[in-house]
Amino acid sequence: MSSFTPAQMVYEKKRKTLAVDFDNTLAHVVHFPDKSSCTWMNRIVHWYVRRKKGQGWTIILNTLREPHKGLSFALDFCKEYDIPIDYVNENIPEEIALWGDSRKISAKRSIDDTNIGLIGFLLRRFG
Repeated sequence: MSSFTPAQMVYEKKRKTLAVDFDNTLAHVVHFPDKSSCTWMNRIVHWYVRRKKGQGWTIILNTLREPHKGLSFALDFCKEYDIPIDYVNENIPEEIALWGDSRKISAKRSIDDTNIGLIGFLLRRFG
C-alpha cells in the first residue's frame, strides 16, 4: 500500500528533474577549487544536460562546493560552457511543497562520477 497522497503520485509521474555533480562530472578537477579542465566525457555530460533542459527538465547543480569554497568558480564554469543551471544545492519549490524541505536533493535522474554503472565508470576512467 502506497503512503503517497494522490497529488504526490501525479507529481512523481510528471516530474522531470536532473541533479548533476560538478567536480569530475561537469568538469575535470585539476586543482581544487579554482582550476578545472574539460574532457570529452565531461562534454558528453554537458550535451546531455543541455538536451534535457531543452526537453523541459529542471537542472539542479548538486555539489559539495559552497560560497567562498569554489561555488562561484563552478557557476562561472557552467556559464562559460553554456550549461544551464536552474537551482544550486536546493530542491525545487514543488518538491518542498509536497515533501518538505530537505538537504537531500530529490531528482528523477542524477549524474555523478561516483555513480555505479556505465556513466560513472566512464567519468572515473576518462573524465
